[in-house]
Amino acid sequence: MKSRSLAMSQAMGHRCRSFAPLLQAAALMMLLALSVQAAPQGGAIWTEEPWMDQAEEPPAEAKTTLSDPITFHLNGSEPGNVIVGGVRYNYSDCFIGDCCPGPGNSSIQLWIQEDGSWMQYQQIAAGESVELIAHTPEDGSADLYLISYANSSIAHWSIKTLSSYYHRLRLVPEETGRFFLILSQGSRPSSALILDVLPRPPDAAAASLDVEDVRLGEALITVRSERMRGFDVQVNGVFFSSDESDGSLDGTASFTVGAGKTQTITVFQRKGRDIINKSEHARSFQRDRAYTLWLA
Repeated sequence: MKSRSLAMSQAMGHRCRSFAPLLQAAALMMLLALSVQAAPQGGAIWTEEPWMDQAEEPPAEAKTTLSDPITFHLNGSEPGNVIVGGVRYNYSDCFIGDCCPGPGNSSIQLWIQEDGSWMQYQQIAAGESVELIAHTPEDGSADLYLISYANSSIAHWSIKTLSSYYHRLRLVPEETGRFFLILSQGSRPSSALILDVLPRPPDAAAASLDVEDVRLGEALITVRSERMRGFDVQVNGVFFSSDESDGSLDGTASFTVGAGKTQTITVFQRKGRDIINKSEHARSFQRDRAYTLWLA
């Protein structure tokens, strides 16, 4: 009886020893499965830091600008009225000898255009545009001077003119005060225009601040890989950059995206017509931050 019990014990011990390697293998497989599930997709790791190049700078002071001249024939583009010295004339009643615009006029002319009238005075707010009409009796260069009465400063532009055309220009003054505009060619000046520029309306200034407050800004994204070369990068399904966008096949691609919302970054390689090694990485980005996506 004792010998039979001993035999059964030995048999059971042998079976336990035979199951031990199987249990160890099963446990190892479970650990591997858990480690795979916990690892980032494709071995991807995100890092971030402040985007120093995007630090806010004080806004540059706005400057008065003048557009390039656009030529046009006076015939068919005549003004309805001409205002000289505060007196309004119908264009049909205006004579060239009175320095009114007209074909063959040998004088240098400078006008302000508003609706269908040409005039010598206008009042606008800073940042608004004023339409200028210029004419010279000779082909070549002419000089336009904007003289500030308040600041005793002079802005100068040189423009190309053709005697057989009139020229339309757009002036956008940013400084306030009274200004005088004079066009000259050689030693011959035009009549002076007077432009009164008023401060911007308070509502416009408040609106610009509201726009700045809600500006979402951008974030800098860099994708780096030690293994992959020649990859492309899409943002929300749209091509944004590639490994070769900087002219070097170095496993690095940089680009900017809008901040404050979730973006999906897709990285992949092409092999003929096939797409390989594709991975997607969705996350939200903060403005003025630099993010690096490290791929294995």
